[in-house]
Amino acid sequence: MPPIILAIVILVVVVVVLSRSRRRRLGLRSPRASSTSQSRSLPQTKKQLIRLNGGNRDVALRLVEQLRRRYPDRSEQWYWEKAIFDIERDRRV
Repeated sequence: MPPIILAIVILVVVVVVLSRSRRRRLGLRSPRASSTSQSRSLPQTKKQLIRLNGGNRDVALRLVEQLRRRYPDRSEQWYWEKAIFDIERDRRV
């Protein structure tokens, strides 16, 4: 195999691996279906997040607002589910 082709193949592999690891590190994977149901309505999801915060609605709203700034162009449902996912993940530590 000529050296230039080998270099291109290695470069592509490195880019793919780095891209995947960056997505994982930034939490860009969708929340797990086991922690929140895809068919759950937004009001139910909001109630669950507030419940996970001990009934503190202000904390839940701040978490969602931080996610909106960090991940623009996502659905409203996604922000609430991501906040739930993050809390559940952090509590497993």
